[in-house]
Amino acid sequence: MSDKSKTFFEEGKKYSESENYEEAIKSFQKSIEIDPDFQEAYSELGYALGNVERYDEALNSFEKALKIQSTASALYGQGLTLYYIENFPLAIESFEKALKLDESEWANYYLSRCYFNLGEYENALEYLKKALNINSDFLEAWNDKGVIYSILQKDQNALKSFEEVLRIDNTYLPAIYNLGTTLADMGRYDESLKCLNRLIEVDGDNYKAHFYRANVLFLMQKGEEALESFKKAIELDSEQPEAWNYQGCVLASMGNNDDAIESLEKAIALYPEYEAAYMNLGVVYKGSKNEEEALKCFEKALEISPDNEDALKEIGELKDN
Repeated sequence: MSDKSKTFFEEGKKYSESENYEEAIKSFQKSIEIDPDFQEAYSELGYALGNVERYDEALNSFEKALKIQSTASALYGQGLTLYYIENFPLAIESFEKALKLDESEWANYYLSRCYFNLGEYENALEYLKKALNINSDFLEAWNDKGVIYSILQKDQNALKSFEEVLRIDNTYLPAIYNLGTTLADMGRYDESLKCLNRLIEVDGDNYKAHFYRANVLFLMQKGEEALESFKKAIELDSEQPEAWNYQGCVLASMGNNDDAIESLEKAIALYPEYEAAYMNLGVVYKGSKNEEEALKCFEKALEISPDNEDALKEIGELKDN
């Protein structure tokens, strides 16, 4: 390796460290022009390209690096790029090869993420455990572990995982949110509300926190407060059909059918295949004695989901009248 090539390489690393990736790319490319067999320069170039989402070029750079020499860094970078373009099977292959060279917590973590995205939750858990064996204070791994346990409906295990995150860092916002939702799933609404309120105090523009807080308040039969939270969530992101749907349910529970219909229709406009919103809208129309519109809603819900027994029952009742 020539001194000039090394100088450009070191310059590129400094640019990468300061997150000036475009300049880093130029420096690494100059280094490679001088020394076409500079394996590490190809690898670092791949990372820099990935950071500006030039994934095809990044993959090409990692492939060139691996042709010169198979290293854990290049394999991990290749796996990471494949992960971001959602080619999870090939990403798994790269991460597994990287782990044979270096038992890295991050390679284990991203292997878990791949399996998570493929819906293979038990495999995902196994790799999270391996990551945590290497680094027991790995926040992201503890948090993801809790999320998977929640999906598997193992709420006590999920709770322990989120509590472990907050033992390590009590300001880690994703775990505060996840703890709040898990407590709600367990029916511990007061504790859930404390978590969600705490998150909102720190991050007042967090749509998900306001949305879930509204759901918890509704379950606690605090309609007015729930409505205010749904309104705030919609103010933050008016393109989320779930918020309009649930707001419609709250309005209907308060006897405000006209506004409920408007809210539910907005949910359907945003997501025309929203089965639950059609069912809720049908119930509101039925309660308003508008049986013709109610029937249309239940029939649409049945069209979306032919095995919807509630829709079948409602249609049967309306047609018998």
